[in-house]
Order: sequence, then structure tokens, then C-alpha cells
Amino acid sequence: MKEIETEGKTLEEALLKAKAVLEVPLDKIEYKVLEYGKEGILGIGARPFRVLAWIRKNPEDALRNFLKELLWRLNLRARIRVIKEEGHIKISLEGENLGELIGPGGRTLSSLEFILRLFAAKNQITETITLDVDHYRERKEKYLSNLAKKIAEKVKKEKKEFHLKPMSSRERRIIHITLQNDPDVITYSIGEEPERRVVIAPRKNEG
Repeated sequence: MKEIETEGKTLEEALLKAKAVLEVPLDKIEYKVLEYGKEGILGIGARPFRVLAWIRKNPEDALRNFLKELLWRLNLRARIRVIKEEGHIKISLEGENLGELIGPGGRTLSSLEFILRLFAAKNQITETITLDVDHYRERKEKYLSNLAKKIAEKVKKEKKEFHLKPMSSRERRIIHITLQNDPDVITYSIGEEPERRVVIAPRKNEG
């Protein structure tokens, strides 16, 4: 990141000088005031505003560069794909030998996503960040959706509820969403983390 120092009699003047050097509009510049100016009396004791200025990166570039450095430190190589949607940034990593970024049950992946969200918050990135590695979560979502439908059919046939194994909040949400419009079953969660799980039960006829 290129940083420059400029100064001026006013903060605006210092920023306009930074704008000229960086050759970008003012709204693309971020800055930190290094020293606040002072007018002085008849020019005596006056001092200029000093600022440290740099070009604001868009969220996608900031996240991509953060991941590149992280992967380099882990001695891993991956293709980084960043897609920005309204209020949401989806990041996917693809490559060889990335299993250690997923971890047992996707726990390492969840931790890495948490680190990305901390980085985003620190850098005033307000979009929701989601991360996937080698389509792991995409495959897991399809598996859980199919599992939910299969268990729902079992519940309908046997007329009794079924308790799924403990799942993360993300995984439980997939089960709930998959079956939310099924007229014959209901879903709800029970227990405390990390043993919280989904129950699929027959829907009782009202009246």
C-alpha cells in the first residue's frame, strides 16, 4: 500500500495535495492526521497540518490480498475467487492439498472464516463474509438438504420424530430452510452448544 505524507495550512489543503500526488478523487483517499495545524499569532508559532494518506482499496482487493499473505505464510497456493453481491462477499479457494484449510467437520474452515470477518470489521468492511474451500460447503449443503428430505420421509412414514446428530448453527439452518415449506413436518432445535441438534417431527393437524 503506497502511503504519502503531505502538509498544508489547512487539512483541506493537505488532502488536496495528497489527491494531486495519488491522482485519485478525494473520496478514494483514506488518511490519518499526523499533526494538527495551528494558525499562530501574526504567523508566529504557526504550524501546518500533516497527514499520512493512501488510496482506499475496495473490499474485494483487501480481502484477496489478506488471503494471499495468509496462504503464503502457510506455504499453500490457491486460486482466490471473490464475488461481491448486495451486502455479501463470497470468497472461494480452489487448489491442491487444501484439506488442512477445511479440517475435521469443516472446523478449520469456520475458524478461517472467523479470522476473515475480524479482518473485515477492522477494515470497516460491512458486508457479510462467507468462505468456501474446494466447494466443501457447497457439497455439504447439498448433502444436508438431501439428508433432511430423506429423514422427513421417514418421519412421515413412521409418524414419530427424529433427532439428528449435533450440528453447527450454519448446518442446522440448512435443515430448517430445506423443510420449512413441507406441510407434513416441523423442525426445531434443542440442546446447548456444541450438542445442539435439529429435531424433525410430524406436524400435528390443527383443530
